[in-house]
Amino acid sequence: MRPIEEALTPLSPGEQAVRYAAEATPLAIAAAERAILDARAPIADIGLVVVSSCTGFVLPGVDVQLINHLGLRRDIRRMPFMNFGCAGGAAALAWASDWVRSNPDQAALVVAVEVPSLTFRPADTSADNLLSVLVFGDGAGAAVLRCGESPGRIEIGRTRHQLVAASTEALGYERADDGFRVVVSRKLPRLLETHLPALVDGFIGRASDLDVVALHPGGHAIVDSVVRCLGLHERHVASTRRVMSNVGNTSSAAILFVLEDLAARLPAASGRGLAAAFGPGLMVELIELLWAS
Repeated sequence: MRPIEEALTPLSPGEQAVRYAAEATPLAIAAAERAILDARAPIADIGLVVVSSCTGFVLPGVDVQLINHLGLRRDIRRMPFMNFGCAGGAAALAWASDWVRSNPDQAALVVAVEVPSLTFRPADTSADNLLSVLVFGDGAGAAVLRCGESPGRIEIGRTRHQLVAASTEALGYERADDGFRVVVSRKLPRLLETHLPALVDGFIGRASDLDVVALHPGGHAIVDSVVRCLGLHERHVASTRRVMSNVGNTSSAAILFVLEDLAARLPAASGRGLAAAFGPGLMVELIELLWAS
């Protein structure tokens, strides 16, 4: 991760790319190794690797580095995500869950890695750019998905992906001469309050009836607006609040941090919940969460 004392030192796009390759790869490898160890997954069983990252670009991608370093199968399916932004981790989990249901004898490795500290542009004094350095954090998360029941672990049920109409300017990046310019519309909380309740209700019913809601920790204003429009209680989003406070918004990796926190503090022996993340488009990713003892 980039030291805080370097934050005001500008990096050229070329320097950003070099630093991204040098820093994102070991973060991704460390997260993947922890996930494989925790899942006790034989390397030979992993038939798909999904890597989400939007804060840098390198070719060959981080997925190739993972395959080589971890000794994954040479015929493994690769699914790199870049344009999903902050929704990338949730989208990766959803796509991987679909894949393991179609390939029940194999496992999928999901990795989300982000180093947004490299994208900060000190010459840009806009509110969006300054907000990004206050909210975002570097980090990587990973999970191994397999078909079948896993007592005591969170499982993925149904998933839904919804592109909100007339919302393409609400969230994303614009390419500038000195890197990526963060775009976060002041209308984003209002857009979520307008569209999210109907999407959630049609997907899983009343969110307030669920045991937990794992939200992407996109910032206090975003979390507050979702809590308000879905009629949630603070107990629903306790994991999201903790991750927002302790880690920050690690973009696509953030939802994996929230799920990790939730898995360590499940409110009941069995239950049902919802994971929700939001990315450029505006894209809403919804995942049904299930667990039983």
